[in-house]
Amino acid sequence: MNYFTQFFFVCLSFLIATGCNPVEEQDAPFAENLYLGHLQLDSSVLVITKVAAELEVPWEVTYGSDGWVWFTEHKGTVNHLNPETGQKKVLLQLPDVHYKKSTGLLGMALHPDLAQHPYVYLHYNILTSDDGYSEKVKSRLVRYTYQNDTLTAPKVLLDSIPGKTFHNGSRLTITQDHKLLFSMGDIGDLKYCQDPTKFNGKIHRFNLDGSIPEDNPFPNLSVWSWGHRNPQGLVAAPNGYIYSSEHGPHNDDEINLIRKRGNYGWPDVAGYIDRPNEEKYSEDSTVIEPLIAWTPTIAVAGLDYYHQQSIPEWQNSLLLVNLKGQALRVLNLDDRGETITGEHIFFQKYFGRMRDLCVAPNGDVYLATSNRDWHPRLQPWMYDSLPAIGDRIIRLQRANKTMLAQLEKMTDAVALKEDPEALVMDSEVWDYEPTGDVLTDGKGLYTRHCVSCHRADGTGAPGLIPPLGKTEWVTGNRSRLIQILLKGLSKPIEVNGVTYEQEMPPFASLSDQEIASILTYIRNSFGNEADAVIAGHVFEERRLK
Repeated sequence: MNYFTQFFFVCLSFLIATGCNPVEEQDAPFAENLYLGHLQLDSSVLVITKVAAELEVPWEVTYGSDGWVWFTEHKGTVNHLNPETGQKKVLLQLPDVHYKKSTGLLGMALHPDLAQHPYVYLHYNILTSDDGYSEKVKSRLVRYTYQNDTLTAPKVLLDSIPGKTFHNGSRLTITQDHKLLFSMGDIGDLKYCQDPTKFNGKIHRFNLDGSIPEDNPFPNLSVWSWGHRNPQGLVAAPNGYIYSSEHGPHNDDEINLIRKRGNYGWPDVAGYIDRPNEEKYSEDSTVIEPLIAWTPTIAVAGLDYYHQQSIPEWQNSLLLVNLKGQALRVLNLDDRGETITGEHIFFQKYFGRMRDLCVAPNGDVYLATSNRDWHPRLQPWMYDSLPAIGDRIIRLQRANKTMLAQLEKMTDAVALKEDPEALVMDSEVWDYEPTGDVLTDGKGLYTRHCVSCHRADGTGAPGLIPPLGKTEWVTGNRSRLIQILLKGLSKPIEVNGVTYEQEMPPFASLSDQEIASILTYIRNSFGNEADAVIAGHVFEERRLK
């Protein structure tokens, strides 16, 4: 036996002894019964397989240092998933979670070293009663200990966090310097988003024991940045930067580069500083603009950073999944990580709504769908192509030679490619032909901005979105109606004897004529017979504080 042969067997023995077998890893096939398709990139082919199915609104998916995929379901379960065998274990069912519509188990973060520090952080909604009678939505941040395939010893780090039936956020992530980041939505209280002493509309930073770091921007405050509307993705990237995805109102979904002591503008600025009122506000306030913004909105959700070599086309990119947009977006970054240089769209309307994703150390990507939440159930007109099988966790992995050979032999292989352009989800489903007539223009604008919630026939969604037909809210006080469109609505209202508590975003970014056209159309449709609204009415209302 010569030296080189001896050396090979010594190396192979070492790899086997340490649990590594690169030959087997390289040549491993994929399970054809789990195959969902494959994606052709420039030089890479990604095989898409199912690793979990029949889930109920998975909200967070993350890869643990134990080699398992961890994921939560909105209803309050924390789950452990073996990505190779598909074995799934329920580690925890929260006993006190408030699960309804936009409330439930929201954020989860794992300690980077579970073997030495077996801590799991959860943020979830609860119902509490301050007066012993009426119940209010709030939330709490809790640290659990992972032991013997269960989560035990809950330690409440924050309790009675203000909440609401919408815009609770949130995401948790742990930075490289072992700080816990916690994003929180505005919960409809817009006046507090610019107040550092208030909890909502912020990204917070804590030590892992729940205490406040001494180097935070404000003494004894957890606030790291403010002016956020409804953050839905958060990642502390290996390049040293923190990135966040954030829902806009009817315009300007955002990706933000989060800076210490950064003001991101909400509610005074949405997206870029490109409107007169935003420019005026920015004269006295320093506002950080997003790296990218989308109008119409795509409902940006989970966010991660890709830096592995497995998929070279995606190196140094942000990976973003969308709910309404129903796609995976790959956002290329410049070398500094401070500018988005390209956008690539995959799986448009193929797997349905996607809530979160994570990247494994070997470069595999895991996607979690969200096709069983309240939006598809109560807004079916928005989603004409959702898979009927419910929610899944899907893996993307670069094909090796064995996998490529498998694909060549498969007669039912489904080859997917990059989508050349994004579909406009707001308006393409309902056909209309705009003309110069104000009512027809109003119908077109209503279709673009209002149909997703109030439906084409104005009937809304039972218990969530109020109807627009034959109600004094529409046909009565014209000033009140205009103010609602300008400022939005975040408080409960009673319409035809039914109470509704669902946020309506402000539409102040529309012109006076556009708002007048929408309201004139609504006041003359759905069985309503009320007088028109003209641009001058809106102009006068806009001047009121």
